[in-house]
This record gives sequence, C-alpha cells and structure tokens, in this order.
Amino acid sequence: MKERLVTIALSVATTFGLMQAAGPGRAERAKVLEVDRLIVRQELIVSDTGRAWEDGYEEHQIPRGVYARALHDGPGGLWVRSRLIKGEIDDPFDDRFHALERDGRLRLAPGHISWNVWLDGHWRQMAIIQGEGLELSEVPREQWNGTTHPGRLRFQSFRPGHGEPLTDVLLGQGKMSLGGGGFGGGGLPPPGEALELWGGRVVEHAIATPATPKVLQDDGSGKHTYAVVAVGVQAAARRHQSPPPPPAWPRSDGTALLAPTPTSSSATAATSPARSESRVRRRCGRTSRRSDPLRG
Repeated sequence: MKERLVTIALSVATTFGLMQAAGPGRAERAKVLEVDRLIVRQELIVSDTGRAWEDGYEEHQIPRGVYARALHDGPGGLWVRSRLIKGEIDDPFDDRFHALERDGRLRLAPGHISWNVWLDGHWRQMAIIQGEGLELSEVPREQWNGTTHPGRLRFQSFRPGHGEPLTDVLLGQGKMSLGGGGFGGGGLPPPGEALELWGGRVVEHAIATPATPKVLQDDGSGKHTYAVVAVGVQAAARRHQSPPPPPAWPRSDGTALLAPTPTSSSATAATSPARSESRVRRRCGRTSRRSDPLRG
C-alpha cells in the first residue's frame, strides 16, 4: 500500500512538472527544438498548415513546404515547394546521381531530369536530359576501371502523337549526333565523328537589317544621327557587318526617345523594349554606347 501511494505521488509530481514546463512562461522555448541528431523513420513535414500537400492539390502532390518520406510503404522522396537554392563558400557545389544494381552489374543510366505537364490526372513528361555511360559494345566491361568510366548526355523529347520519347541529341566524347530518326529512346545512333546529322539539313539564316525606329521626341540639344545595329549569336554587334544604308538611320534634334519597332527574329532584338539594353551608334564618329532600350 505504501509503495502504491509513493508511485501515485511521483506520477502527480511528474505531471505537474510537465504542465509547468509547458506553461505561458515556457511557450517560446517549446517553439525551438535543438538536437545533435534527428532520426525520422517515416515522414518529415515542414508546413505552416501541418499538412504535406497544398489544399486542393493533393492529387498533384504539390507540397506546402518541404515533404520527405522514407521507404516504409512505397517509394521515398523529397518534395520541395518554390525555390531549391544551393550555396557554398570557398568550394563549388555539385549535384550527383548515384544508382547501382544489387547483383553488381553496372547501371549505365543512373538518372535523368524531366520537365512535365499535368494531363488526364497524371504528370506527363515533355523533355528529358539523361546522363549515361557508353554502351558495353563501345567500351567492354573489362575496360571499365577507376580511370575509364566514359559517359555522355542524351537529350530526348516527346513528339506529337507518339507515346515514347525520341532522342534528339547524343553529346559526349567530343562528338555529337543530332536528329530524330528511328523509334524509341535508342533511335539516334551514337556519333562516330565530331558532328553527325540524321535527317533534315542545315539551314542558315542571315541577320536582317533592323527596322527603322520612329522618333517620338528629343531634347533639342542638337542634330544627332543614330543607327540601330543588329546583335548576333555572339551577343555583340558583328564587326564585319556593314552599317545599314542611310535611310535606316533615324535623325533627331537631340537625344531621342525611340518607339519600339516590331521584331521578326532575334536579329533585331536590339530594338525590342523587352530587352534590358540596346546598342546605338552615332554617326558623328563617337564610339558605340549602351542605353535604355527606348532611348537613343
């Protein structure tokens, strides 16, 4: 009887102590958990609502914050809402894809990245980039070792009316196959030369002369003549490109405010208001300068 009373007294004291620890004065401490090691055996949810998925998007599996799950009743994974930002100091960061076979065989395609769209109740892939090793027919298994583990990148896309991805580009080993012939993921043969085209042809498009912008107003500081110079793939004006003929030069009585001109291709992107800057050249002999996309 005495031992039972002692047990009851200790239980009451313990309960009272826990209630005091969780009282108003300790509320702030309850919001912070500091540990040296955290083991989660099933799920980890970081969410202001306490739920893994955004309300109304449970089927899409759009997380409310961060959701991680272990392999307890299905595939594990990590779902992240919004941005996934990686940073490092005094050392470059990297992302690595590791995969292997239990029987010791090489898994030559350890992973891929895909871009998906929600259709008919499922996420459907549109484009894929996969890192892979060379086929064993290209490099036999006995030659693979710590210094020989060759790989390449495979770019794939889904075509209209075709349920399997087709390979568009095989890139690696200083060589590239480009095209889209064949069927399925292996339809594009590995390249034997620096560049191999399968189907189609190479088409060149010259950079067109930009359209003449319209002068809306100027500051009246004097006569100035401007020329809009096309910007090519080198992200700079082509040095050998001849200036446009005189009719293409807008004239003003000072620093001009130019109206945006319609662009039919990237060749005239320098005059587009959607760009952060354009290149304008004065004919009076001064060097080229950069300016606001709408101001000459």
